[in-house]
Amino acid sequence: MLTFATTLSAQEFGQVFSLRNLPESVVQNIVRYNSFTKSYERIYINSDYCSYVVVRKGARYYNAAPGENLVESRPVQSQAAEGNFTATDYHYYRGVFPSNEPVTAYYAFPLAEGEKITVEPHFIRFRESEREENYIAFGTQDNDTVYAMRGGVACMTGDKKGVIINHIDETFAVYYHMRRALVQPGDAVEVGQPIGLAAGGKVYVSFLYLDKQYFKQKEVAEEYPYTHFVPQLWDGTQYAQYEMTASKVVPAITDELVMQDMSKAQKKRYLKAKNRK
Repeated sequence: MLTFATTLSAQEFGQVFSLRNLPESVVQNIVRYNSFTKSYERIYINSDYCSYVVVRKGARYYNAAPGENLVESRPVQSQAAEGNFTATDYHYYRGVFPSNEPVTAYYAFPLAEGEKITVEPHFIRFRESEREENYIAFGTQDNDTVYAMRGGVACMTGDKKGVIINHIDETFAVYYHMRRALVQPGDAVEVGQPIGLAAGGKVYVSFLYLDKQYFKQKEVAEEYPYTHFVPQLWDGTQYAQYEMTASKVVPAITDELVMQDMSKAQKKRYLKAKNRK
């Protein structure tokens, strides 16, 4: 358990990020007969807009992208010989394991250009553990517009006032302590896009990814199998990782921030469109 489990920030983070607060099972397991191949197929249906890791007892991990995912097929004869194909216990976790170093991307501040902002990093240790987690509180005014710090896709949330953005490198930014969200699950979000309205004097943002090291024996993971990290924020002159409270004026968003997750073709179109202006 996290040491901040009883604080407001932790409660709000849990309400937004936890799957327990969603109205139904996000990933469903079905078995369907395929008359063309004369086989039974195991399919995981992911109703969210970001990918999940599915773990079956005694089996390997499966990445479940949004929609239907065929993960296993068994001929009719094999089904009869090996027993009931539908019998399975499985668990699923938001996100998939990053294939590359997940903490090298760059982020913008979550307020409008020219606004004064206070950056308050918070570091928390797990009870009886050396694990350290963190989040950042950004000083705002009530009803200030909150902007996406990096582009991605909005995921389902347990609290509709919060926003979860899944980035291309399989990291998440979780925005909470907001009055309301301005984007819906499934929306494609660009860096600098309005995504919510702040509640009170702060908006909290956590940066994290699903971490394979917290899964044991390829079965059920630890209670909280995520690693938080300190992002690199563009402050107008450099990318900085804040470990102490600081006051800044929000700089303009750079082309590098806009294009960092684009393909070569997307970058070419973006620069071409910009040069036309």
